[in-house]
Amino acid sequence: MFCPDCHPTIRDRSVFMRRKRESIFKAGYIIGLLMISVIAFALYSHRLREELRELVRNTLKEVSNQNILVVQKEIEGDLAALEEIAERISALGETDEKEILEVLKRIEERYSFKRMGYCRTDGILHTTVDDVADVSEREYFKASMQGESYISDPLIDLMDEEEIIVFSAPIKSDGEVIGVLCAPYRVDSLKEILAVSSFEGEGYTYIVERDGNKVVDSTHPTSFQNMTNIFTSMTEADQRNYQAVEDLKRILNDGRTGYVIFYNKVGKYMYTTPLGVKDWFLIDVVPVDFMENTSNYIIHRTYLMCGFLAVICAVIAFALMNEERRKKQRIQNLLYVDELTGGNTLARFKIELEHRIQVHYKNIALIKMDLDDFKLVNDLFGYEEGNRVLRFVGKTLQESCRDGEFTGRSNADRFVMLLLYDEEREVRQRILKIAEDIQSLHLSETLEYLLHPVFGIYYREPGEDNIEDMLDCASLAHNMAKQAKNGIYRVYTNEIKEKELQKKQLSDQIEHAYKNHEFVVYYQPKYDSRTQKLAGAEALVRWRRPDGQMVSPGLFVPLAEESGFVCKLDEYVFREVCLAQKRWLDKGLGIVPISVNLSRRHLDNPEFIDEYKAILDESGVPIEYIQLEITESAMFEKKDEFVQIMERLHDLGFMILMDDFGTGYSSLMMLKSIPIDVMKLDKSFVDDYDDARGESIIRCVMRMAQDLSIAITAEGVETEAQYRFLTSVGCDTIQGYYFARPMPEEEYEVRMRA
Repeated sequence: MFCPDCHPTIRDRSVFMRRKRESIFKAGYIIGLLMISVIAFALYSHRLREELRELVRNTLKEVSNQNILVVQKEIEGDLAALEEIAERISALGETDEKEILEVLKRIEERYSFKRMGYCRTDGILHTTVDDVADVSEREYFKASMQGESYISDPLIDLMDEEEIIVFSAPIKSDGEVIGVLCAPYRVDSLKEILAVSSFEGEGYTYIVERDGNKVVDSTHPTSFQNMTNIFTSMTEADQRNYQAVEDLKRILNDGRTGYVIFYNKVGKYMYTTPLGVKDWFLIDVVPVDFMENTSNYIIHRTYLMCGFLAVICAVIAFALMNEERRKKQRIQNLLYVDELTGGNTLARFKIELEHRIQVHYKNIALIKMDLDDFKLVNDLFGYEEGNRVLRFVGKTLQESCRDGEFTGRSNADRFVMLLLYDEEREVRQRILKIAEDIQSLHLSETLEYLLHPVFGIYYREPGEDNIEDMLDCASLAHNMAKQAKNGIYRVYTNEIKEKELQKKQLSDQIEHAYKNHEFVVYYQPKYDSRTQKLAGAEALVRWRRPDGQMVSPGLFVPLAEESGFVCKLDEYVFREVCLAQKRWLDKGLGIVPISVNLSRRHLDNPEFIDEYKAILDESGVPIEYIQLEITESAMFEKKDEFVQIMERLHDLGFMILMDDFGTGYSSLMMLKSIPIDVMKLDKSFVDDYDDARGESIIRCVMRMAQDLSIAITAEGVETEAQYRFLTSVGCDTIQGYYFARPMPEEEYEVRMRA
């Protein structure tokens, strides 16, 4: 008889197998948990990296925008000051060099220029420090002799070989340029402005030209030292920078903002933004480690901890989330906490404002404020004192706030406030008290200087929730106060509303004007450059009210573009031109091709092609006498759709003209794939024909067009000299006031008969 209890081997084997199965199950559970944890942590790490990179980009963008505003205010303010001085001298009618220099010596200490100088048309410069130099070949002198105010690229000072930027402005008498006012500005001054600490002293800033050449380099110890070209410095710094250099070249060439990572001993983020001054770009740099060190540490620790038990993985996940929150908080502080004053940034102010609106505060007043002529504080007392003033103003505004109220700093000396009130007069009284507190700041022991705060006030309308519109209204009131020059504040009024309403009314009237046949077609002739015979015309829409008054195209065309009504206007002009061409054919006149403008709005609705072809067929006009123009910028907004539309139009027999060529969007490589027949050279090219670089560019464009079998029409030709030059370089047709202004149909018919 078999007894299991008497057979320990079988019993032990059963227990062993059971325990083995349990061990295998536990091991599988742990392994599975670890695998799930590894996958989860990997996905989480990827998401964290992407979020942090997005925060990095946003932070760099915010810092870059702040720097741009500071530089623009500095440069544009100096140029505006020089223009004002030039206008004052012109108004005086003074032509004696000594007298002019005496005037300049008396006022130059008010500005941040290195010195000032005056030269007659011969280009001999006489300065306020009694130096004399020949600047006749300098670009800024030539530009101002043509009547332009100008900012030069960095130059070497002829007096002491210091690196400078030269501001120049024309001095006129009876409309003629009789001299040029010049003022060099030290590049080192811009370096000082850009050297303001950012990213806890780890960040720094360059200014470069589109070709990468240095305008202003950085004094930061980790920056490229003695940089002359950013591309060269990046290439020499590390062979891994090849792709970053290529990406940066594309960003600068396209004239847009951009973001790359490069290496200079350590990995660094580089954020590039057009400066809005000449063809310069602002480049902000911050080490990758500074922005991502914490997250990388967390991620690496996560991968190491995945080798432990699943229980520990849960602990790590909890720690990871906490670290992520701390990292985000750190970066958000860069976005939302003003580094100088410790108060809110504009971004944070907007968030708080939105919150106040949502909790239904009844009476809200938005305040825009700055210090009039604050630049003078920096010039007279230095940037350290200027920063002290800004901190004092920020503190004063914060201390004036009551429950539910708050402030923010947008840039430089500009602040915003939200005040709550029962009656509007309370706001005005509080503004006056704040102004008094600000003016109590004592700047100098020896020099009496009174700060002049200026406020714009906007009272929120009940139910209004558009934050940007509200801030714009406060800004408009602030601008009014600045322009007045005799008060502390201005309140946004219905006057400004009225101007906006007028714009809206004009927009509403467009449809009525169309139905009432108030739109008419004008024609600007084009002439063959060699024979001076009529070769074509451009059709232009004009708005003539019933009383005969003309509405400027500069007013109604942008409104029509904005609303989409421009497509209907384009079709109207196209139909009128077809009918006019048919009438002239029936009269036996020798007609020439007429080009009709095609708005970029048509790219959204390719069905217009069939509609246009039906109109043309109905008129009976041969297709070679109707051409289509579209602007250069429209061609590159939706390239693929544009190419398809142009190919269809070509297949039908339409000739395509590229309008405004050279206004900043052209890609020569793209011209190979875009089927155009004629390039219309923009007026800006024509105006610069007598400049060496301008002439060279025009000649290159002409050769390129010839190679591509593309005809050239020059726009905006106004002088005989321009005409003769364009003829000499092979321009095919001429359009501009030199031959004829835009004219109504009756006058154009007379031209055809001539």
